[in-house]
Amino acid sequence: MCRKIFGSHIRCVFMAFILTLLAAGCKGTVRENDIAGKTYVYEKEGFGGDFVIQINKDGTFSCYEGPLSSYYGIGEWTLDGDTLCLSEDAEAGNGAVYYFKAEGNALTFLEEKSDRFLFIQVADGEKFIEKHEEKNTGETE
Repeated sequence: MCRKIFGSHIRCVFMAFILTLLAAGCKGTVRENDIAGKTYVYEKEGFGGDFVIQINKDGTFSCYEGPLSSYYGIGEWTLDGDTLCLSEDAEAGNGAVYYFKAEGNALTFLEEKSDRFLFIQVADGEKFIEKHEEKNTGETE
């Protein structure tokens, strides 16, 4: 009788442990839908204003270092685990490649792997924070 009770208890504890490990492994997973269709703004000043990166749902991106910049970068993005790679179009741009760690509502720049931006020097670990669009409720004050 005791063997049945304790054997069952040990199995339950073991299963709970396995489920906890599986849940922890899934917690850090970033999906394309987590970043696609969003706009990210550099945490510091861009070139005369906001430095913006737009991640489009169709697998493309655009970036704009600020209002004083005449350069508008475009290309494609890919996601490998939590690493976002932005590859600029070599024909329309300079063919640069930038890497970020996607975490929560921010993209953290990975300088070691990345090319430099044209006008702004972004240091390793600096962030681009998701810009939340203000919704028009139609109410007037």
